[in-house]
Amino acid sequence: MRIKQLRTERKLRQADVARILNVTPEAYSMWENGVRQMSLSNLVVLARFYGVTLEYLVGISSERWTEGSLSSEEESLLVWYKQLDDADKGLIAAMARNLAANKKYDSR
Repeated sequence: MRIKQLRTERKLRQADVARILNVTPEAYSMWENGVRQMSLSNLVVLARFYGVTLEYLVGISSERWTEGSLSSEEESLLVWYKQLDDADKGLIAAMARNLAANKKYDSR
């Protein structure tokens, strides 16, 4: 399973991921260390959170994303964005709108 790899790539702590899954850090640690098996529903939550396929998450496939899914850079941006309060999210949205409205991006 690649749950530790994905967590460390995003510089998250076990406690951060445990909070997403609504479990204790100890329970998450047991899953990450292979002591216990994670439920399918928790695997689905993590696959969606990390933006990867279930097959990639559990180590069956080397294909990380399905067509049309997010790149690792986009995933990282979303992780950071989700940590912001509403005021800062508004600032980021305004900045993105202003940048996208720039004539430099019209030809894309």
